[in-house]
Amino acid sequence: MNNNNNSNNGSLLDIDFKDLGLLLLKKLWLIVIAFALLFSYKWWFVEKKKMPTWTSNATMYVTNSNETKFYYNTSDTYSASKLINTCAQVINTNLVKSQIADQLNSMEQAKVDAAAEEGNTYTPYEYNAWNIGAINISSVAETEVMSISVTSDDPERAVDSCNAILKVVPKVLKEKIMVGAANPLDEAQAPYKGNLPNMRSAVMFGLLGAGGMAVILVVAYLLDNRIRSKEEITQQYGIPVLSDIPNFNVKSKERYTTYYEHR
Repeated sequence: MNNNNNSNNGSLLDIDFKDLGLLLLKKLWLIVIAFALLFSYKWWFVEKKKMPTWTSNATMYVTNSNETKFYYNTSDTYSASKLINTCAQVINTNLVKSQIADQLNSMEQAKVDAAAEEGNTYTPYEYNAWNIGAINISSVAETEVMSISVTSDDPERAVDSCNAILKVVPKVLKEKIMVGAANPLDEAQAPYKGNLPNMRSAVMFGLLGAGGMAVILVVAYLLDNRIRSKEEITQQYGIPVLSDIPNFNVKSKERYTTYYEHR
């Protein structure tokens, strides 16, 4: 008797994957709505509101000494790499940023003068320590090569800020750090556009919503312990069904259904 009860209890835990699949198919509209809502939110209220940015890059060669050397020393490479890291911290101070802004304003004035000579007008942009862009300086593979990148909301300003830093870095090494020297390798390159709306991110967010709705439906199915057919009664309890009570208020292909078949 106990073995029979155990087998019956175990059968209650069985999942009818066909029935579950039909349920998910029937409720597919809920999954689609969940996807559409989360996708629309992510795309229109997050991705489309992103402001595009432009990043320009340049490189310099930095040495830890002003002397000309005719031999290669690994300790010099290590020292130069550390000097670049120090220089990066110094350049991101407000004092040095103000010097970069002054250099940029001088470059803007040069554009005004050049435009005037050609009979045109040019409205200069006024730089300060807070609008020159986001500066990132690092050592390339821990060598003497310094990588400089500037990210701005304007492509021309990104290039100008990068070129201004090329002119300010030697002064920083001489006047602020008081050691080393730097020479430009590559001037600022044409900037590339970044921070663009990401369709893939929006789609993944929508799929996350669809998956969440599917999980909710599966959990609701597993928690539903109602009997849905005569076959379930026979299968789970081993009791034959002698008769059932029709429900004439529910339309079906058989013109009526039983109460336990109506959900």
